[in-house]
Amino acid sequence: MIELHHKRATVNGISLHYVTAGKGPAILCMHGWPQNHREFLPVMEGLLDRYSFIAPDLRGFADSDKPYDGYEPRTIARDMLDLLAVEGVDRFHILSHDLGGPPSVALAYLAQGRALSLATIETPFFGLDYPGYVDPRVAYWHLGMHMNMDVTRFLVEGKEEQYLRHFFRDFAYNPAAIPEEDVQGYAMQMRQPGNLRASLNHYGYIPQMAEQTAELARQKLKVPMLAWAGRASFGDHCYLSAKAIAESAEGGVIDECGHWVFEEKTDFIREQLTAFWARHGAVQ
Repeated sequence: MIELHHKRATVNGISLHYVTAGKGPAILCMHGWPQNHREFLPVMEGLLDRYSFIAPDLRGFADSDKPYDGYEPRTIARDMLDLLAVEGVDRFHILSHDLGGPPSVALAYLAQGRALSLATIETPFFGLDYPGYVDPRVAYWHLGMHMNMDVTRFLVEGKEEQYLRHFFRDFAYNPAAIPEEDVQGYAMQMRQPGNLRASLNHYGYIPQMAEQTAELARQKLKVPMLAWAGRASFGDHCYLSAKAIAESAEGGVIDECGHWVFEEKTDFIREQLTAFWARHGAVQ
């Protein structure tokens, strides 16, 4: 059983709920939709004697504030920088998944002197331009739908569990990968007042994500990147995008794996992450 320390901090004008666990070099975790800090628990398991994890519920999710604006990557990156200041952390690794990825890229750019590494797992990259690049909005139906937040709320409210169960099963290689306890927990989160509306802003701001990522990527990212994705999900999109924006990029495609990498291929991704962190300045 992981001993989590639940905390709150006022950062960038909002209140964030976050958890900390472990000891050692700091790993800042940035989750995706429709999850929260809990998605990183499988990674933390067995590593708490070597690493210190900081895992917030990002703005718009779970027990953090749900403002009506501020979902651009740069703004969320500022949330994270303020949170790191509260925790007294100077140097850190970044670990992100899904829509936690675009703001994690912005954070790596804004903190290039402090970020030791950036691991983006199953992340959609918007706004890039390299040979073979396909905007994720072309390949994934739900991105365009979720950007139309009012219609999505009209269709999903009252049916949150059924809707999320579809994502957890259909976007997985192993449809039973997400434990039932977690399915229920994420569904309960999405039924909290304001959570569906606020979390959908992470899709509604995709145009701003694309614009800001394109602007940042005009200069190569000096922070080393690790990018993995499931063959049954984003495939080589994540690794090719990382190679396009970073001076140093590692990673690839995980066989027999879908979108929920931490739950579907826990041992593999934990091994990849720890080796990557060890190679890139695991300092206290």
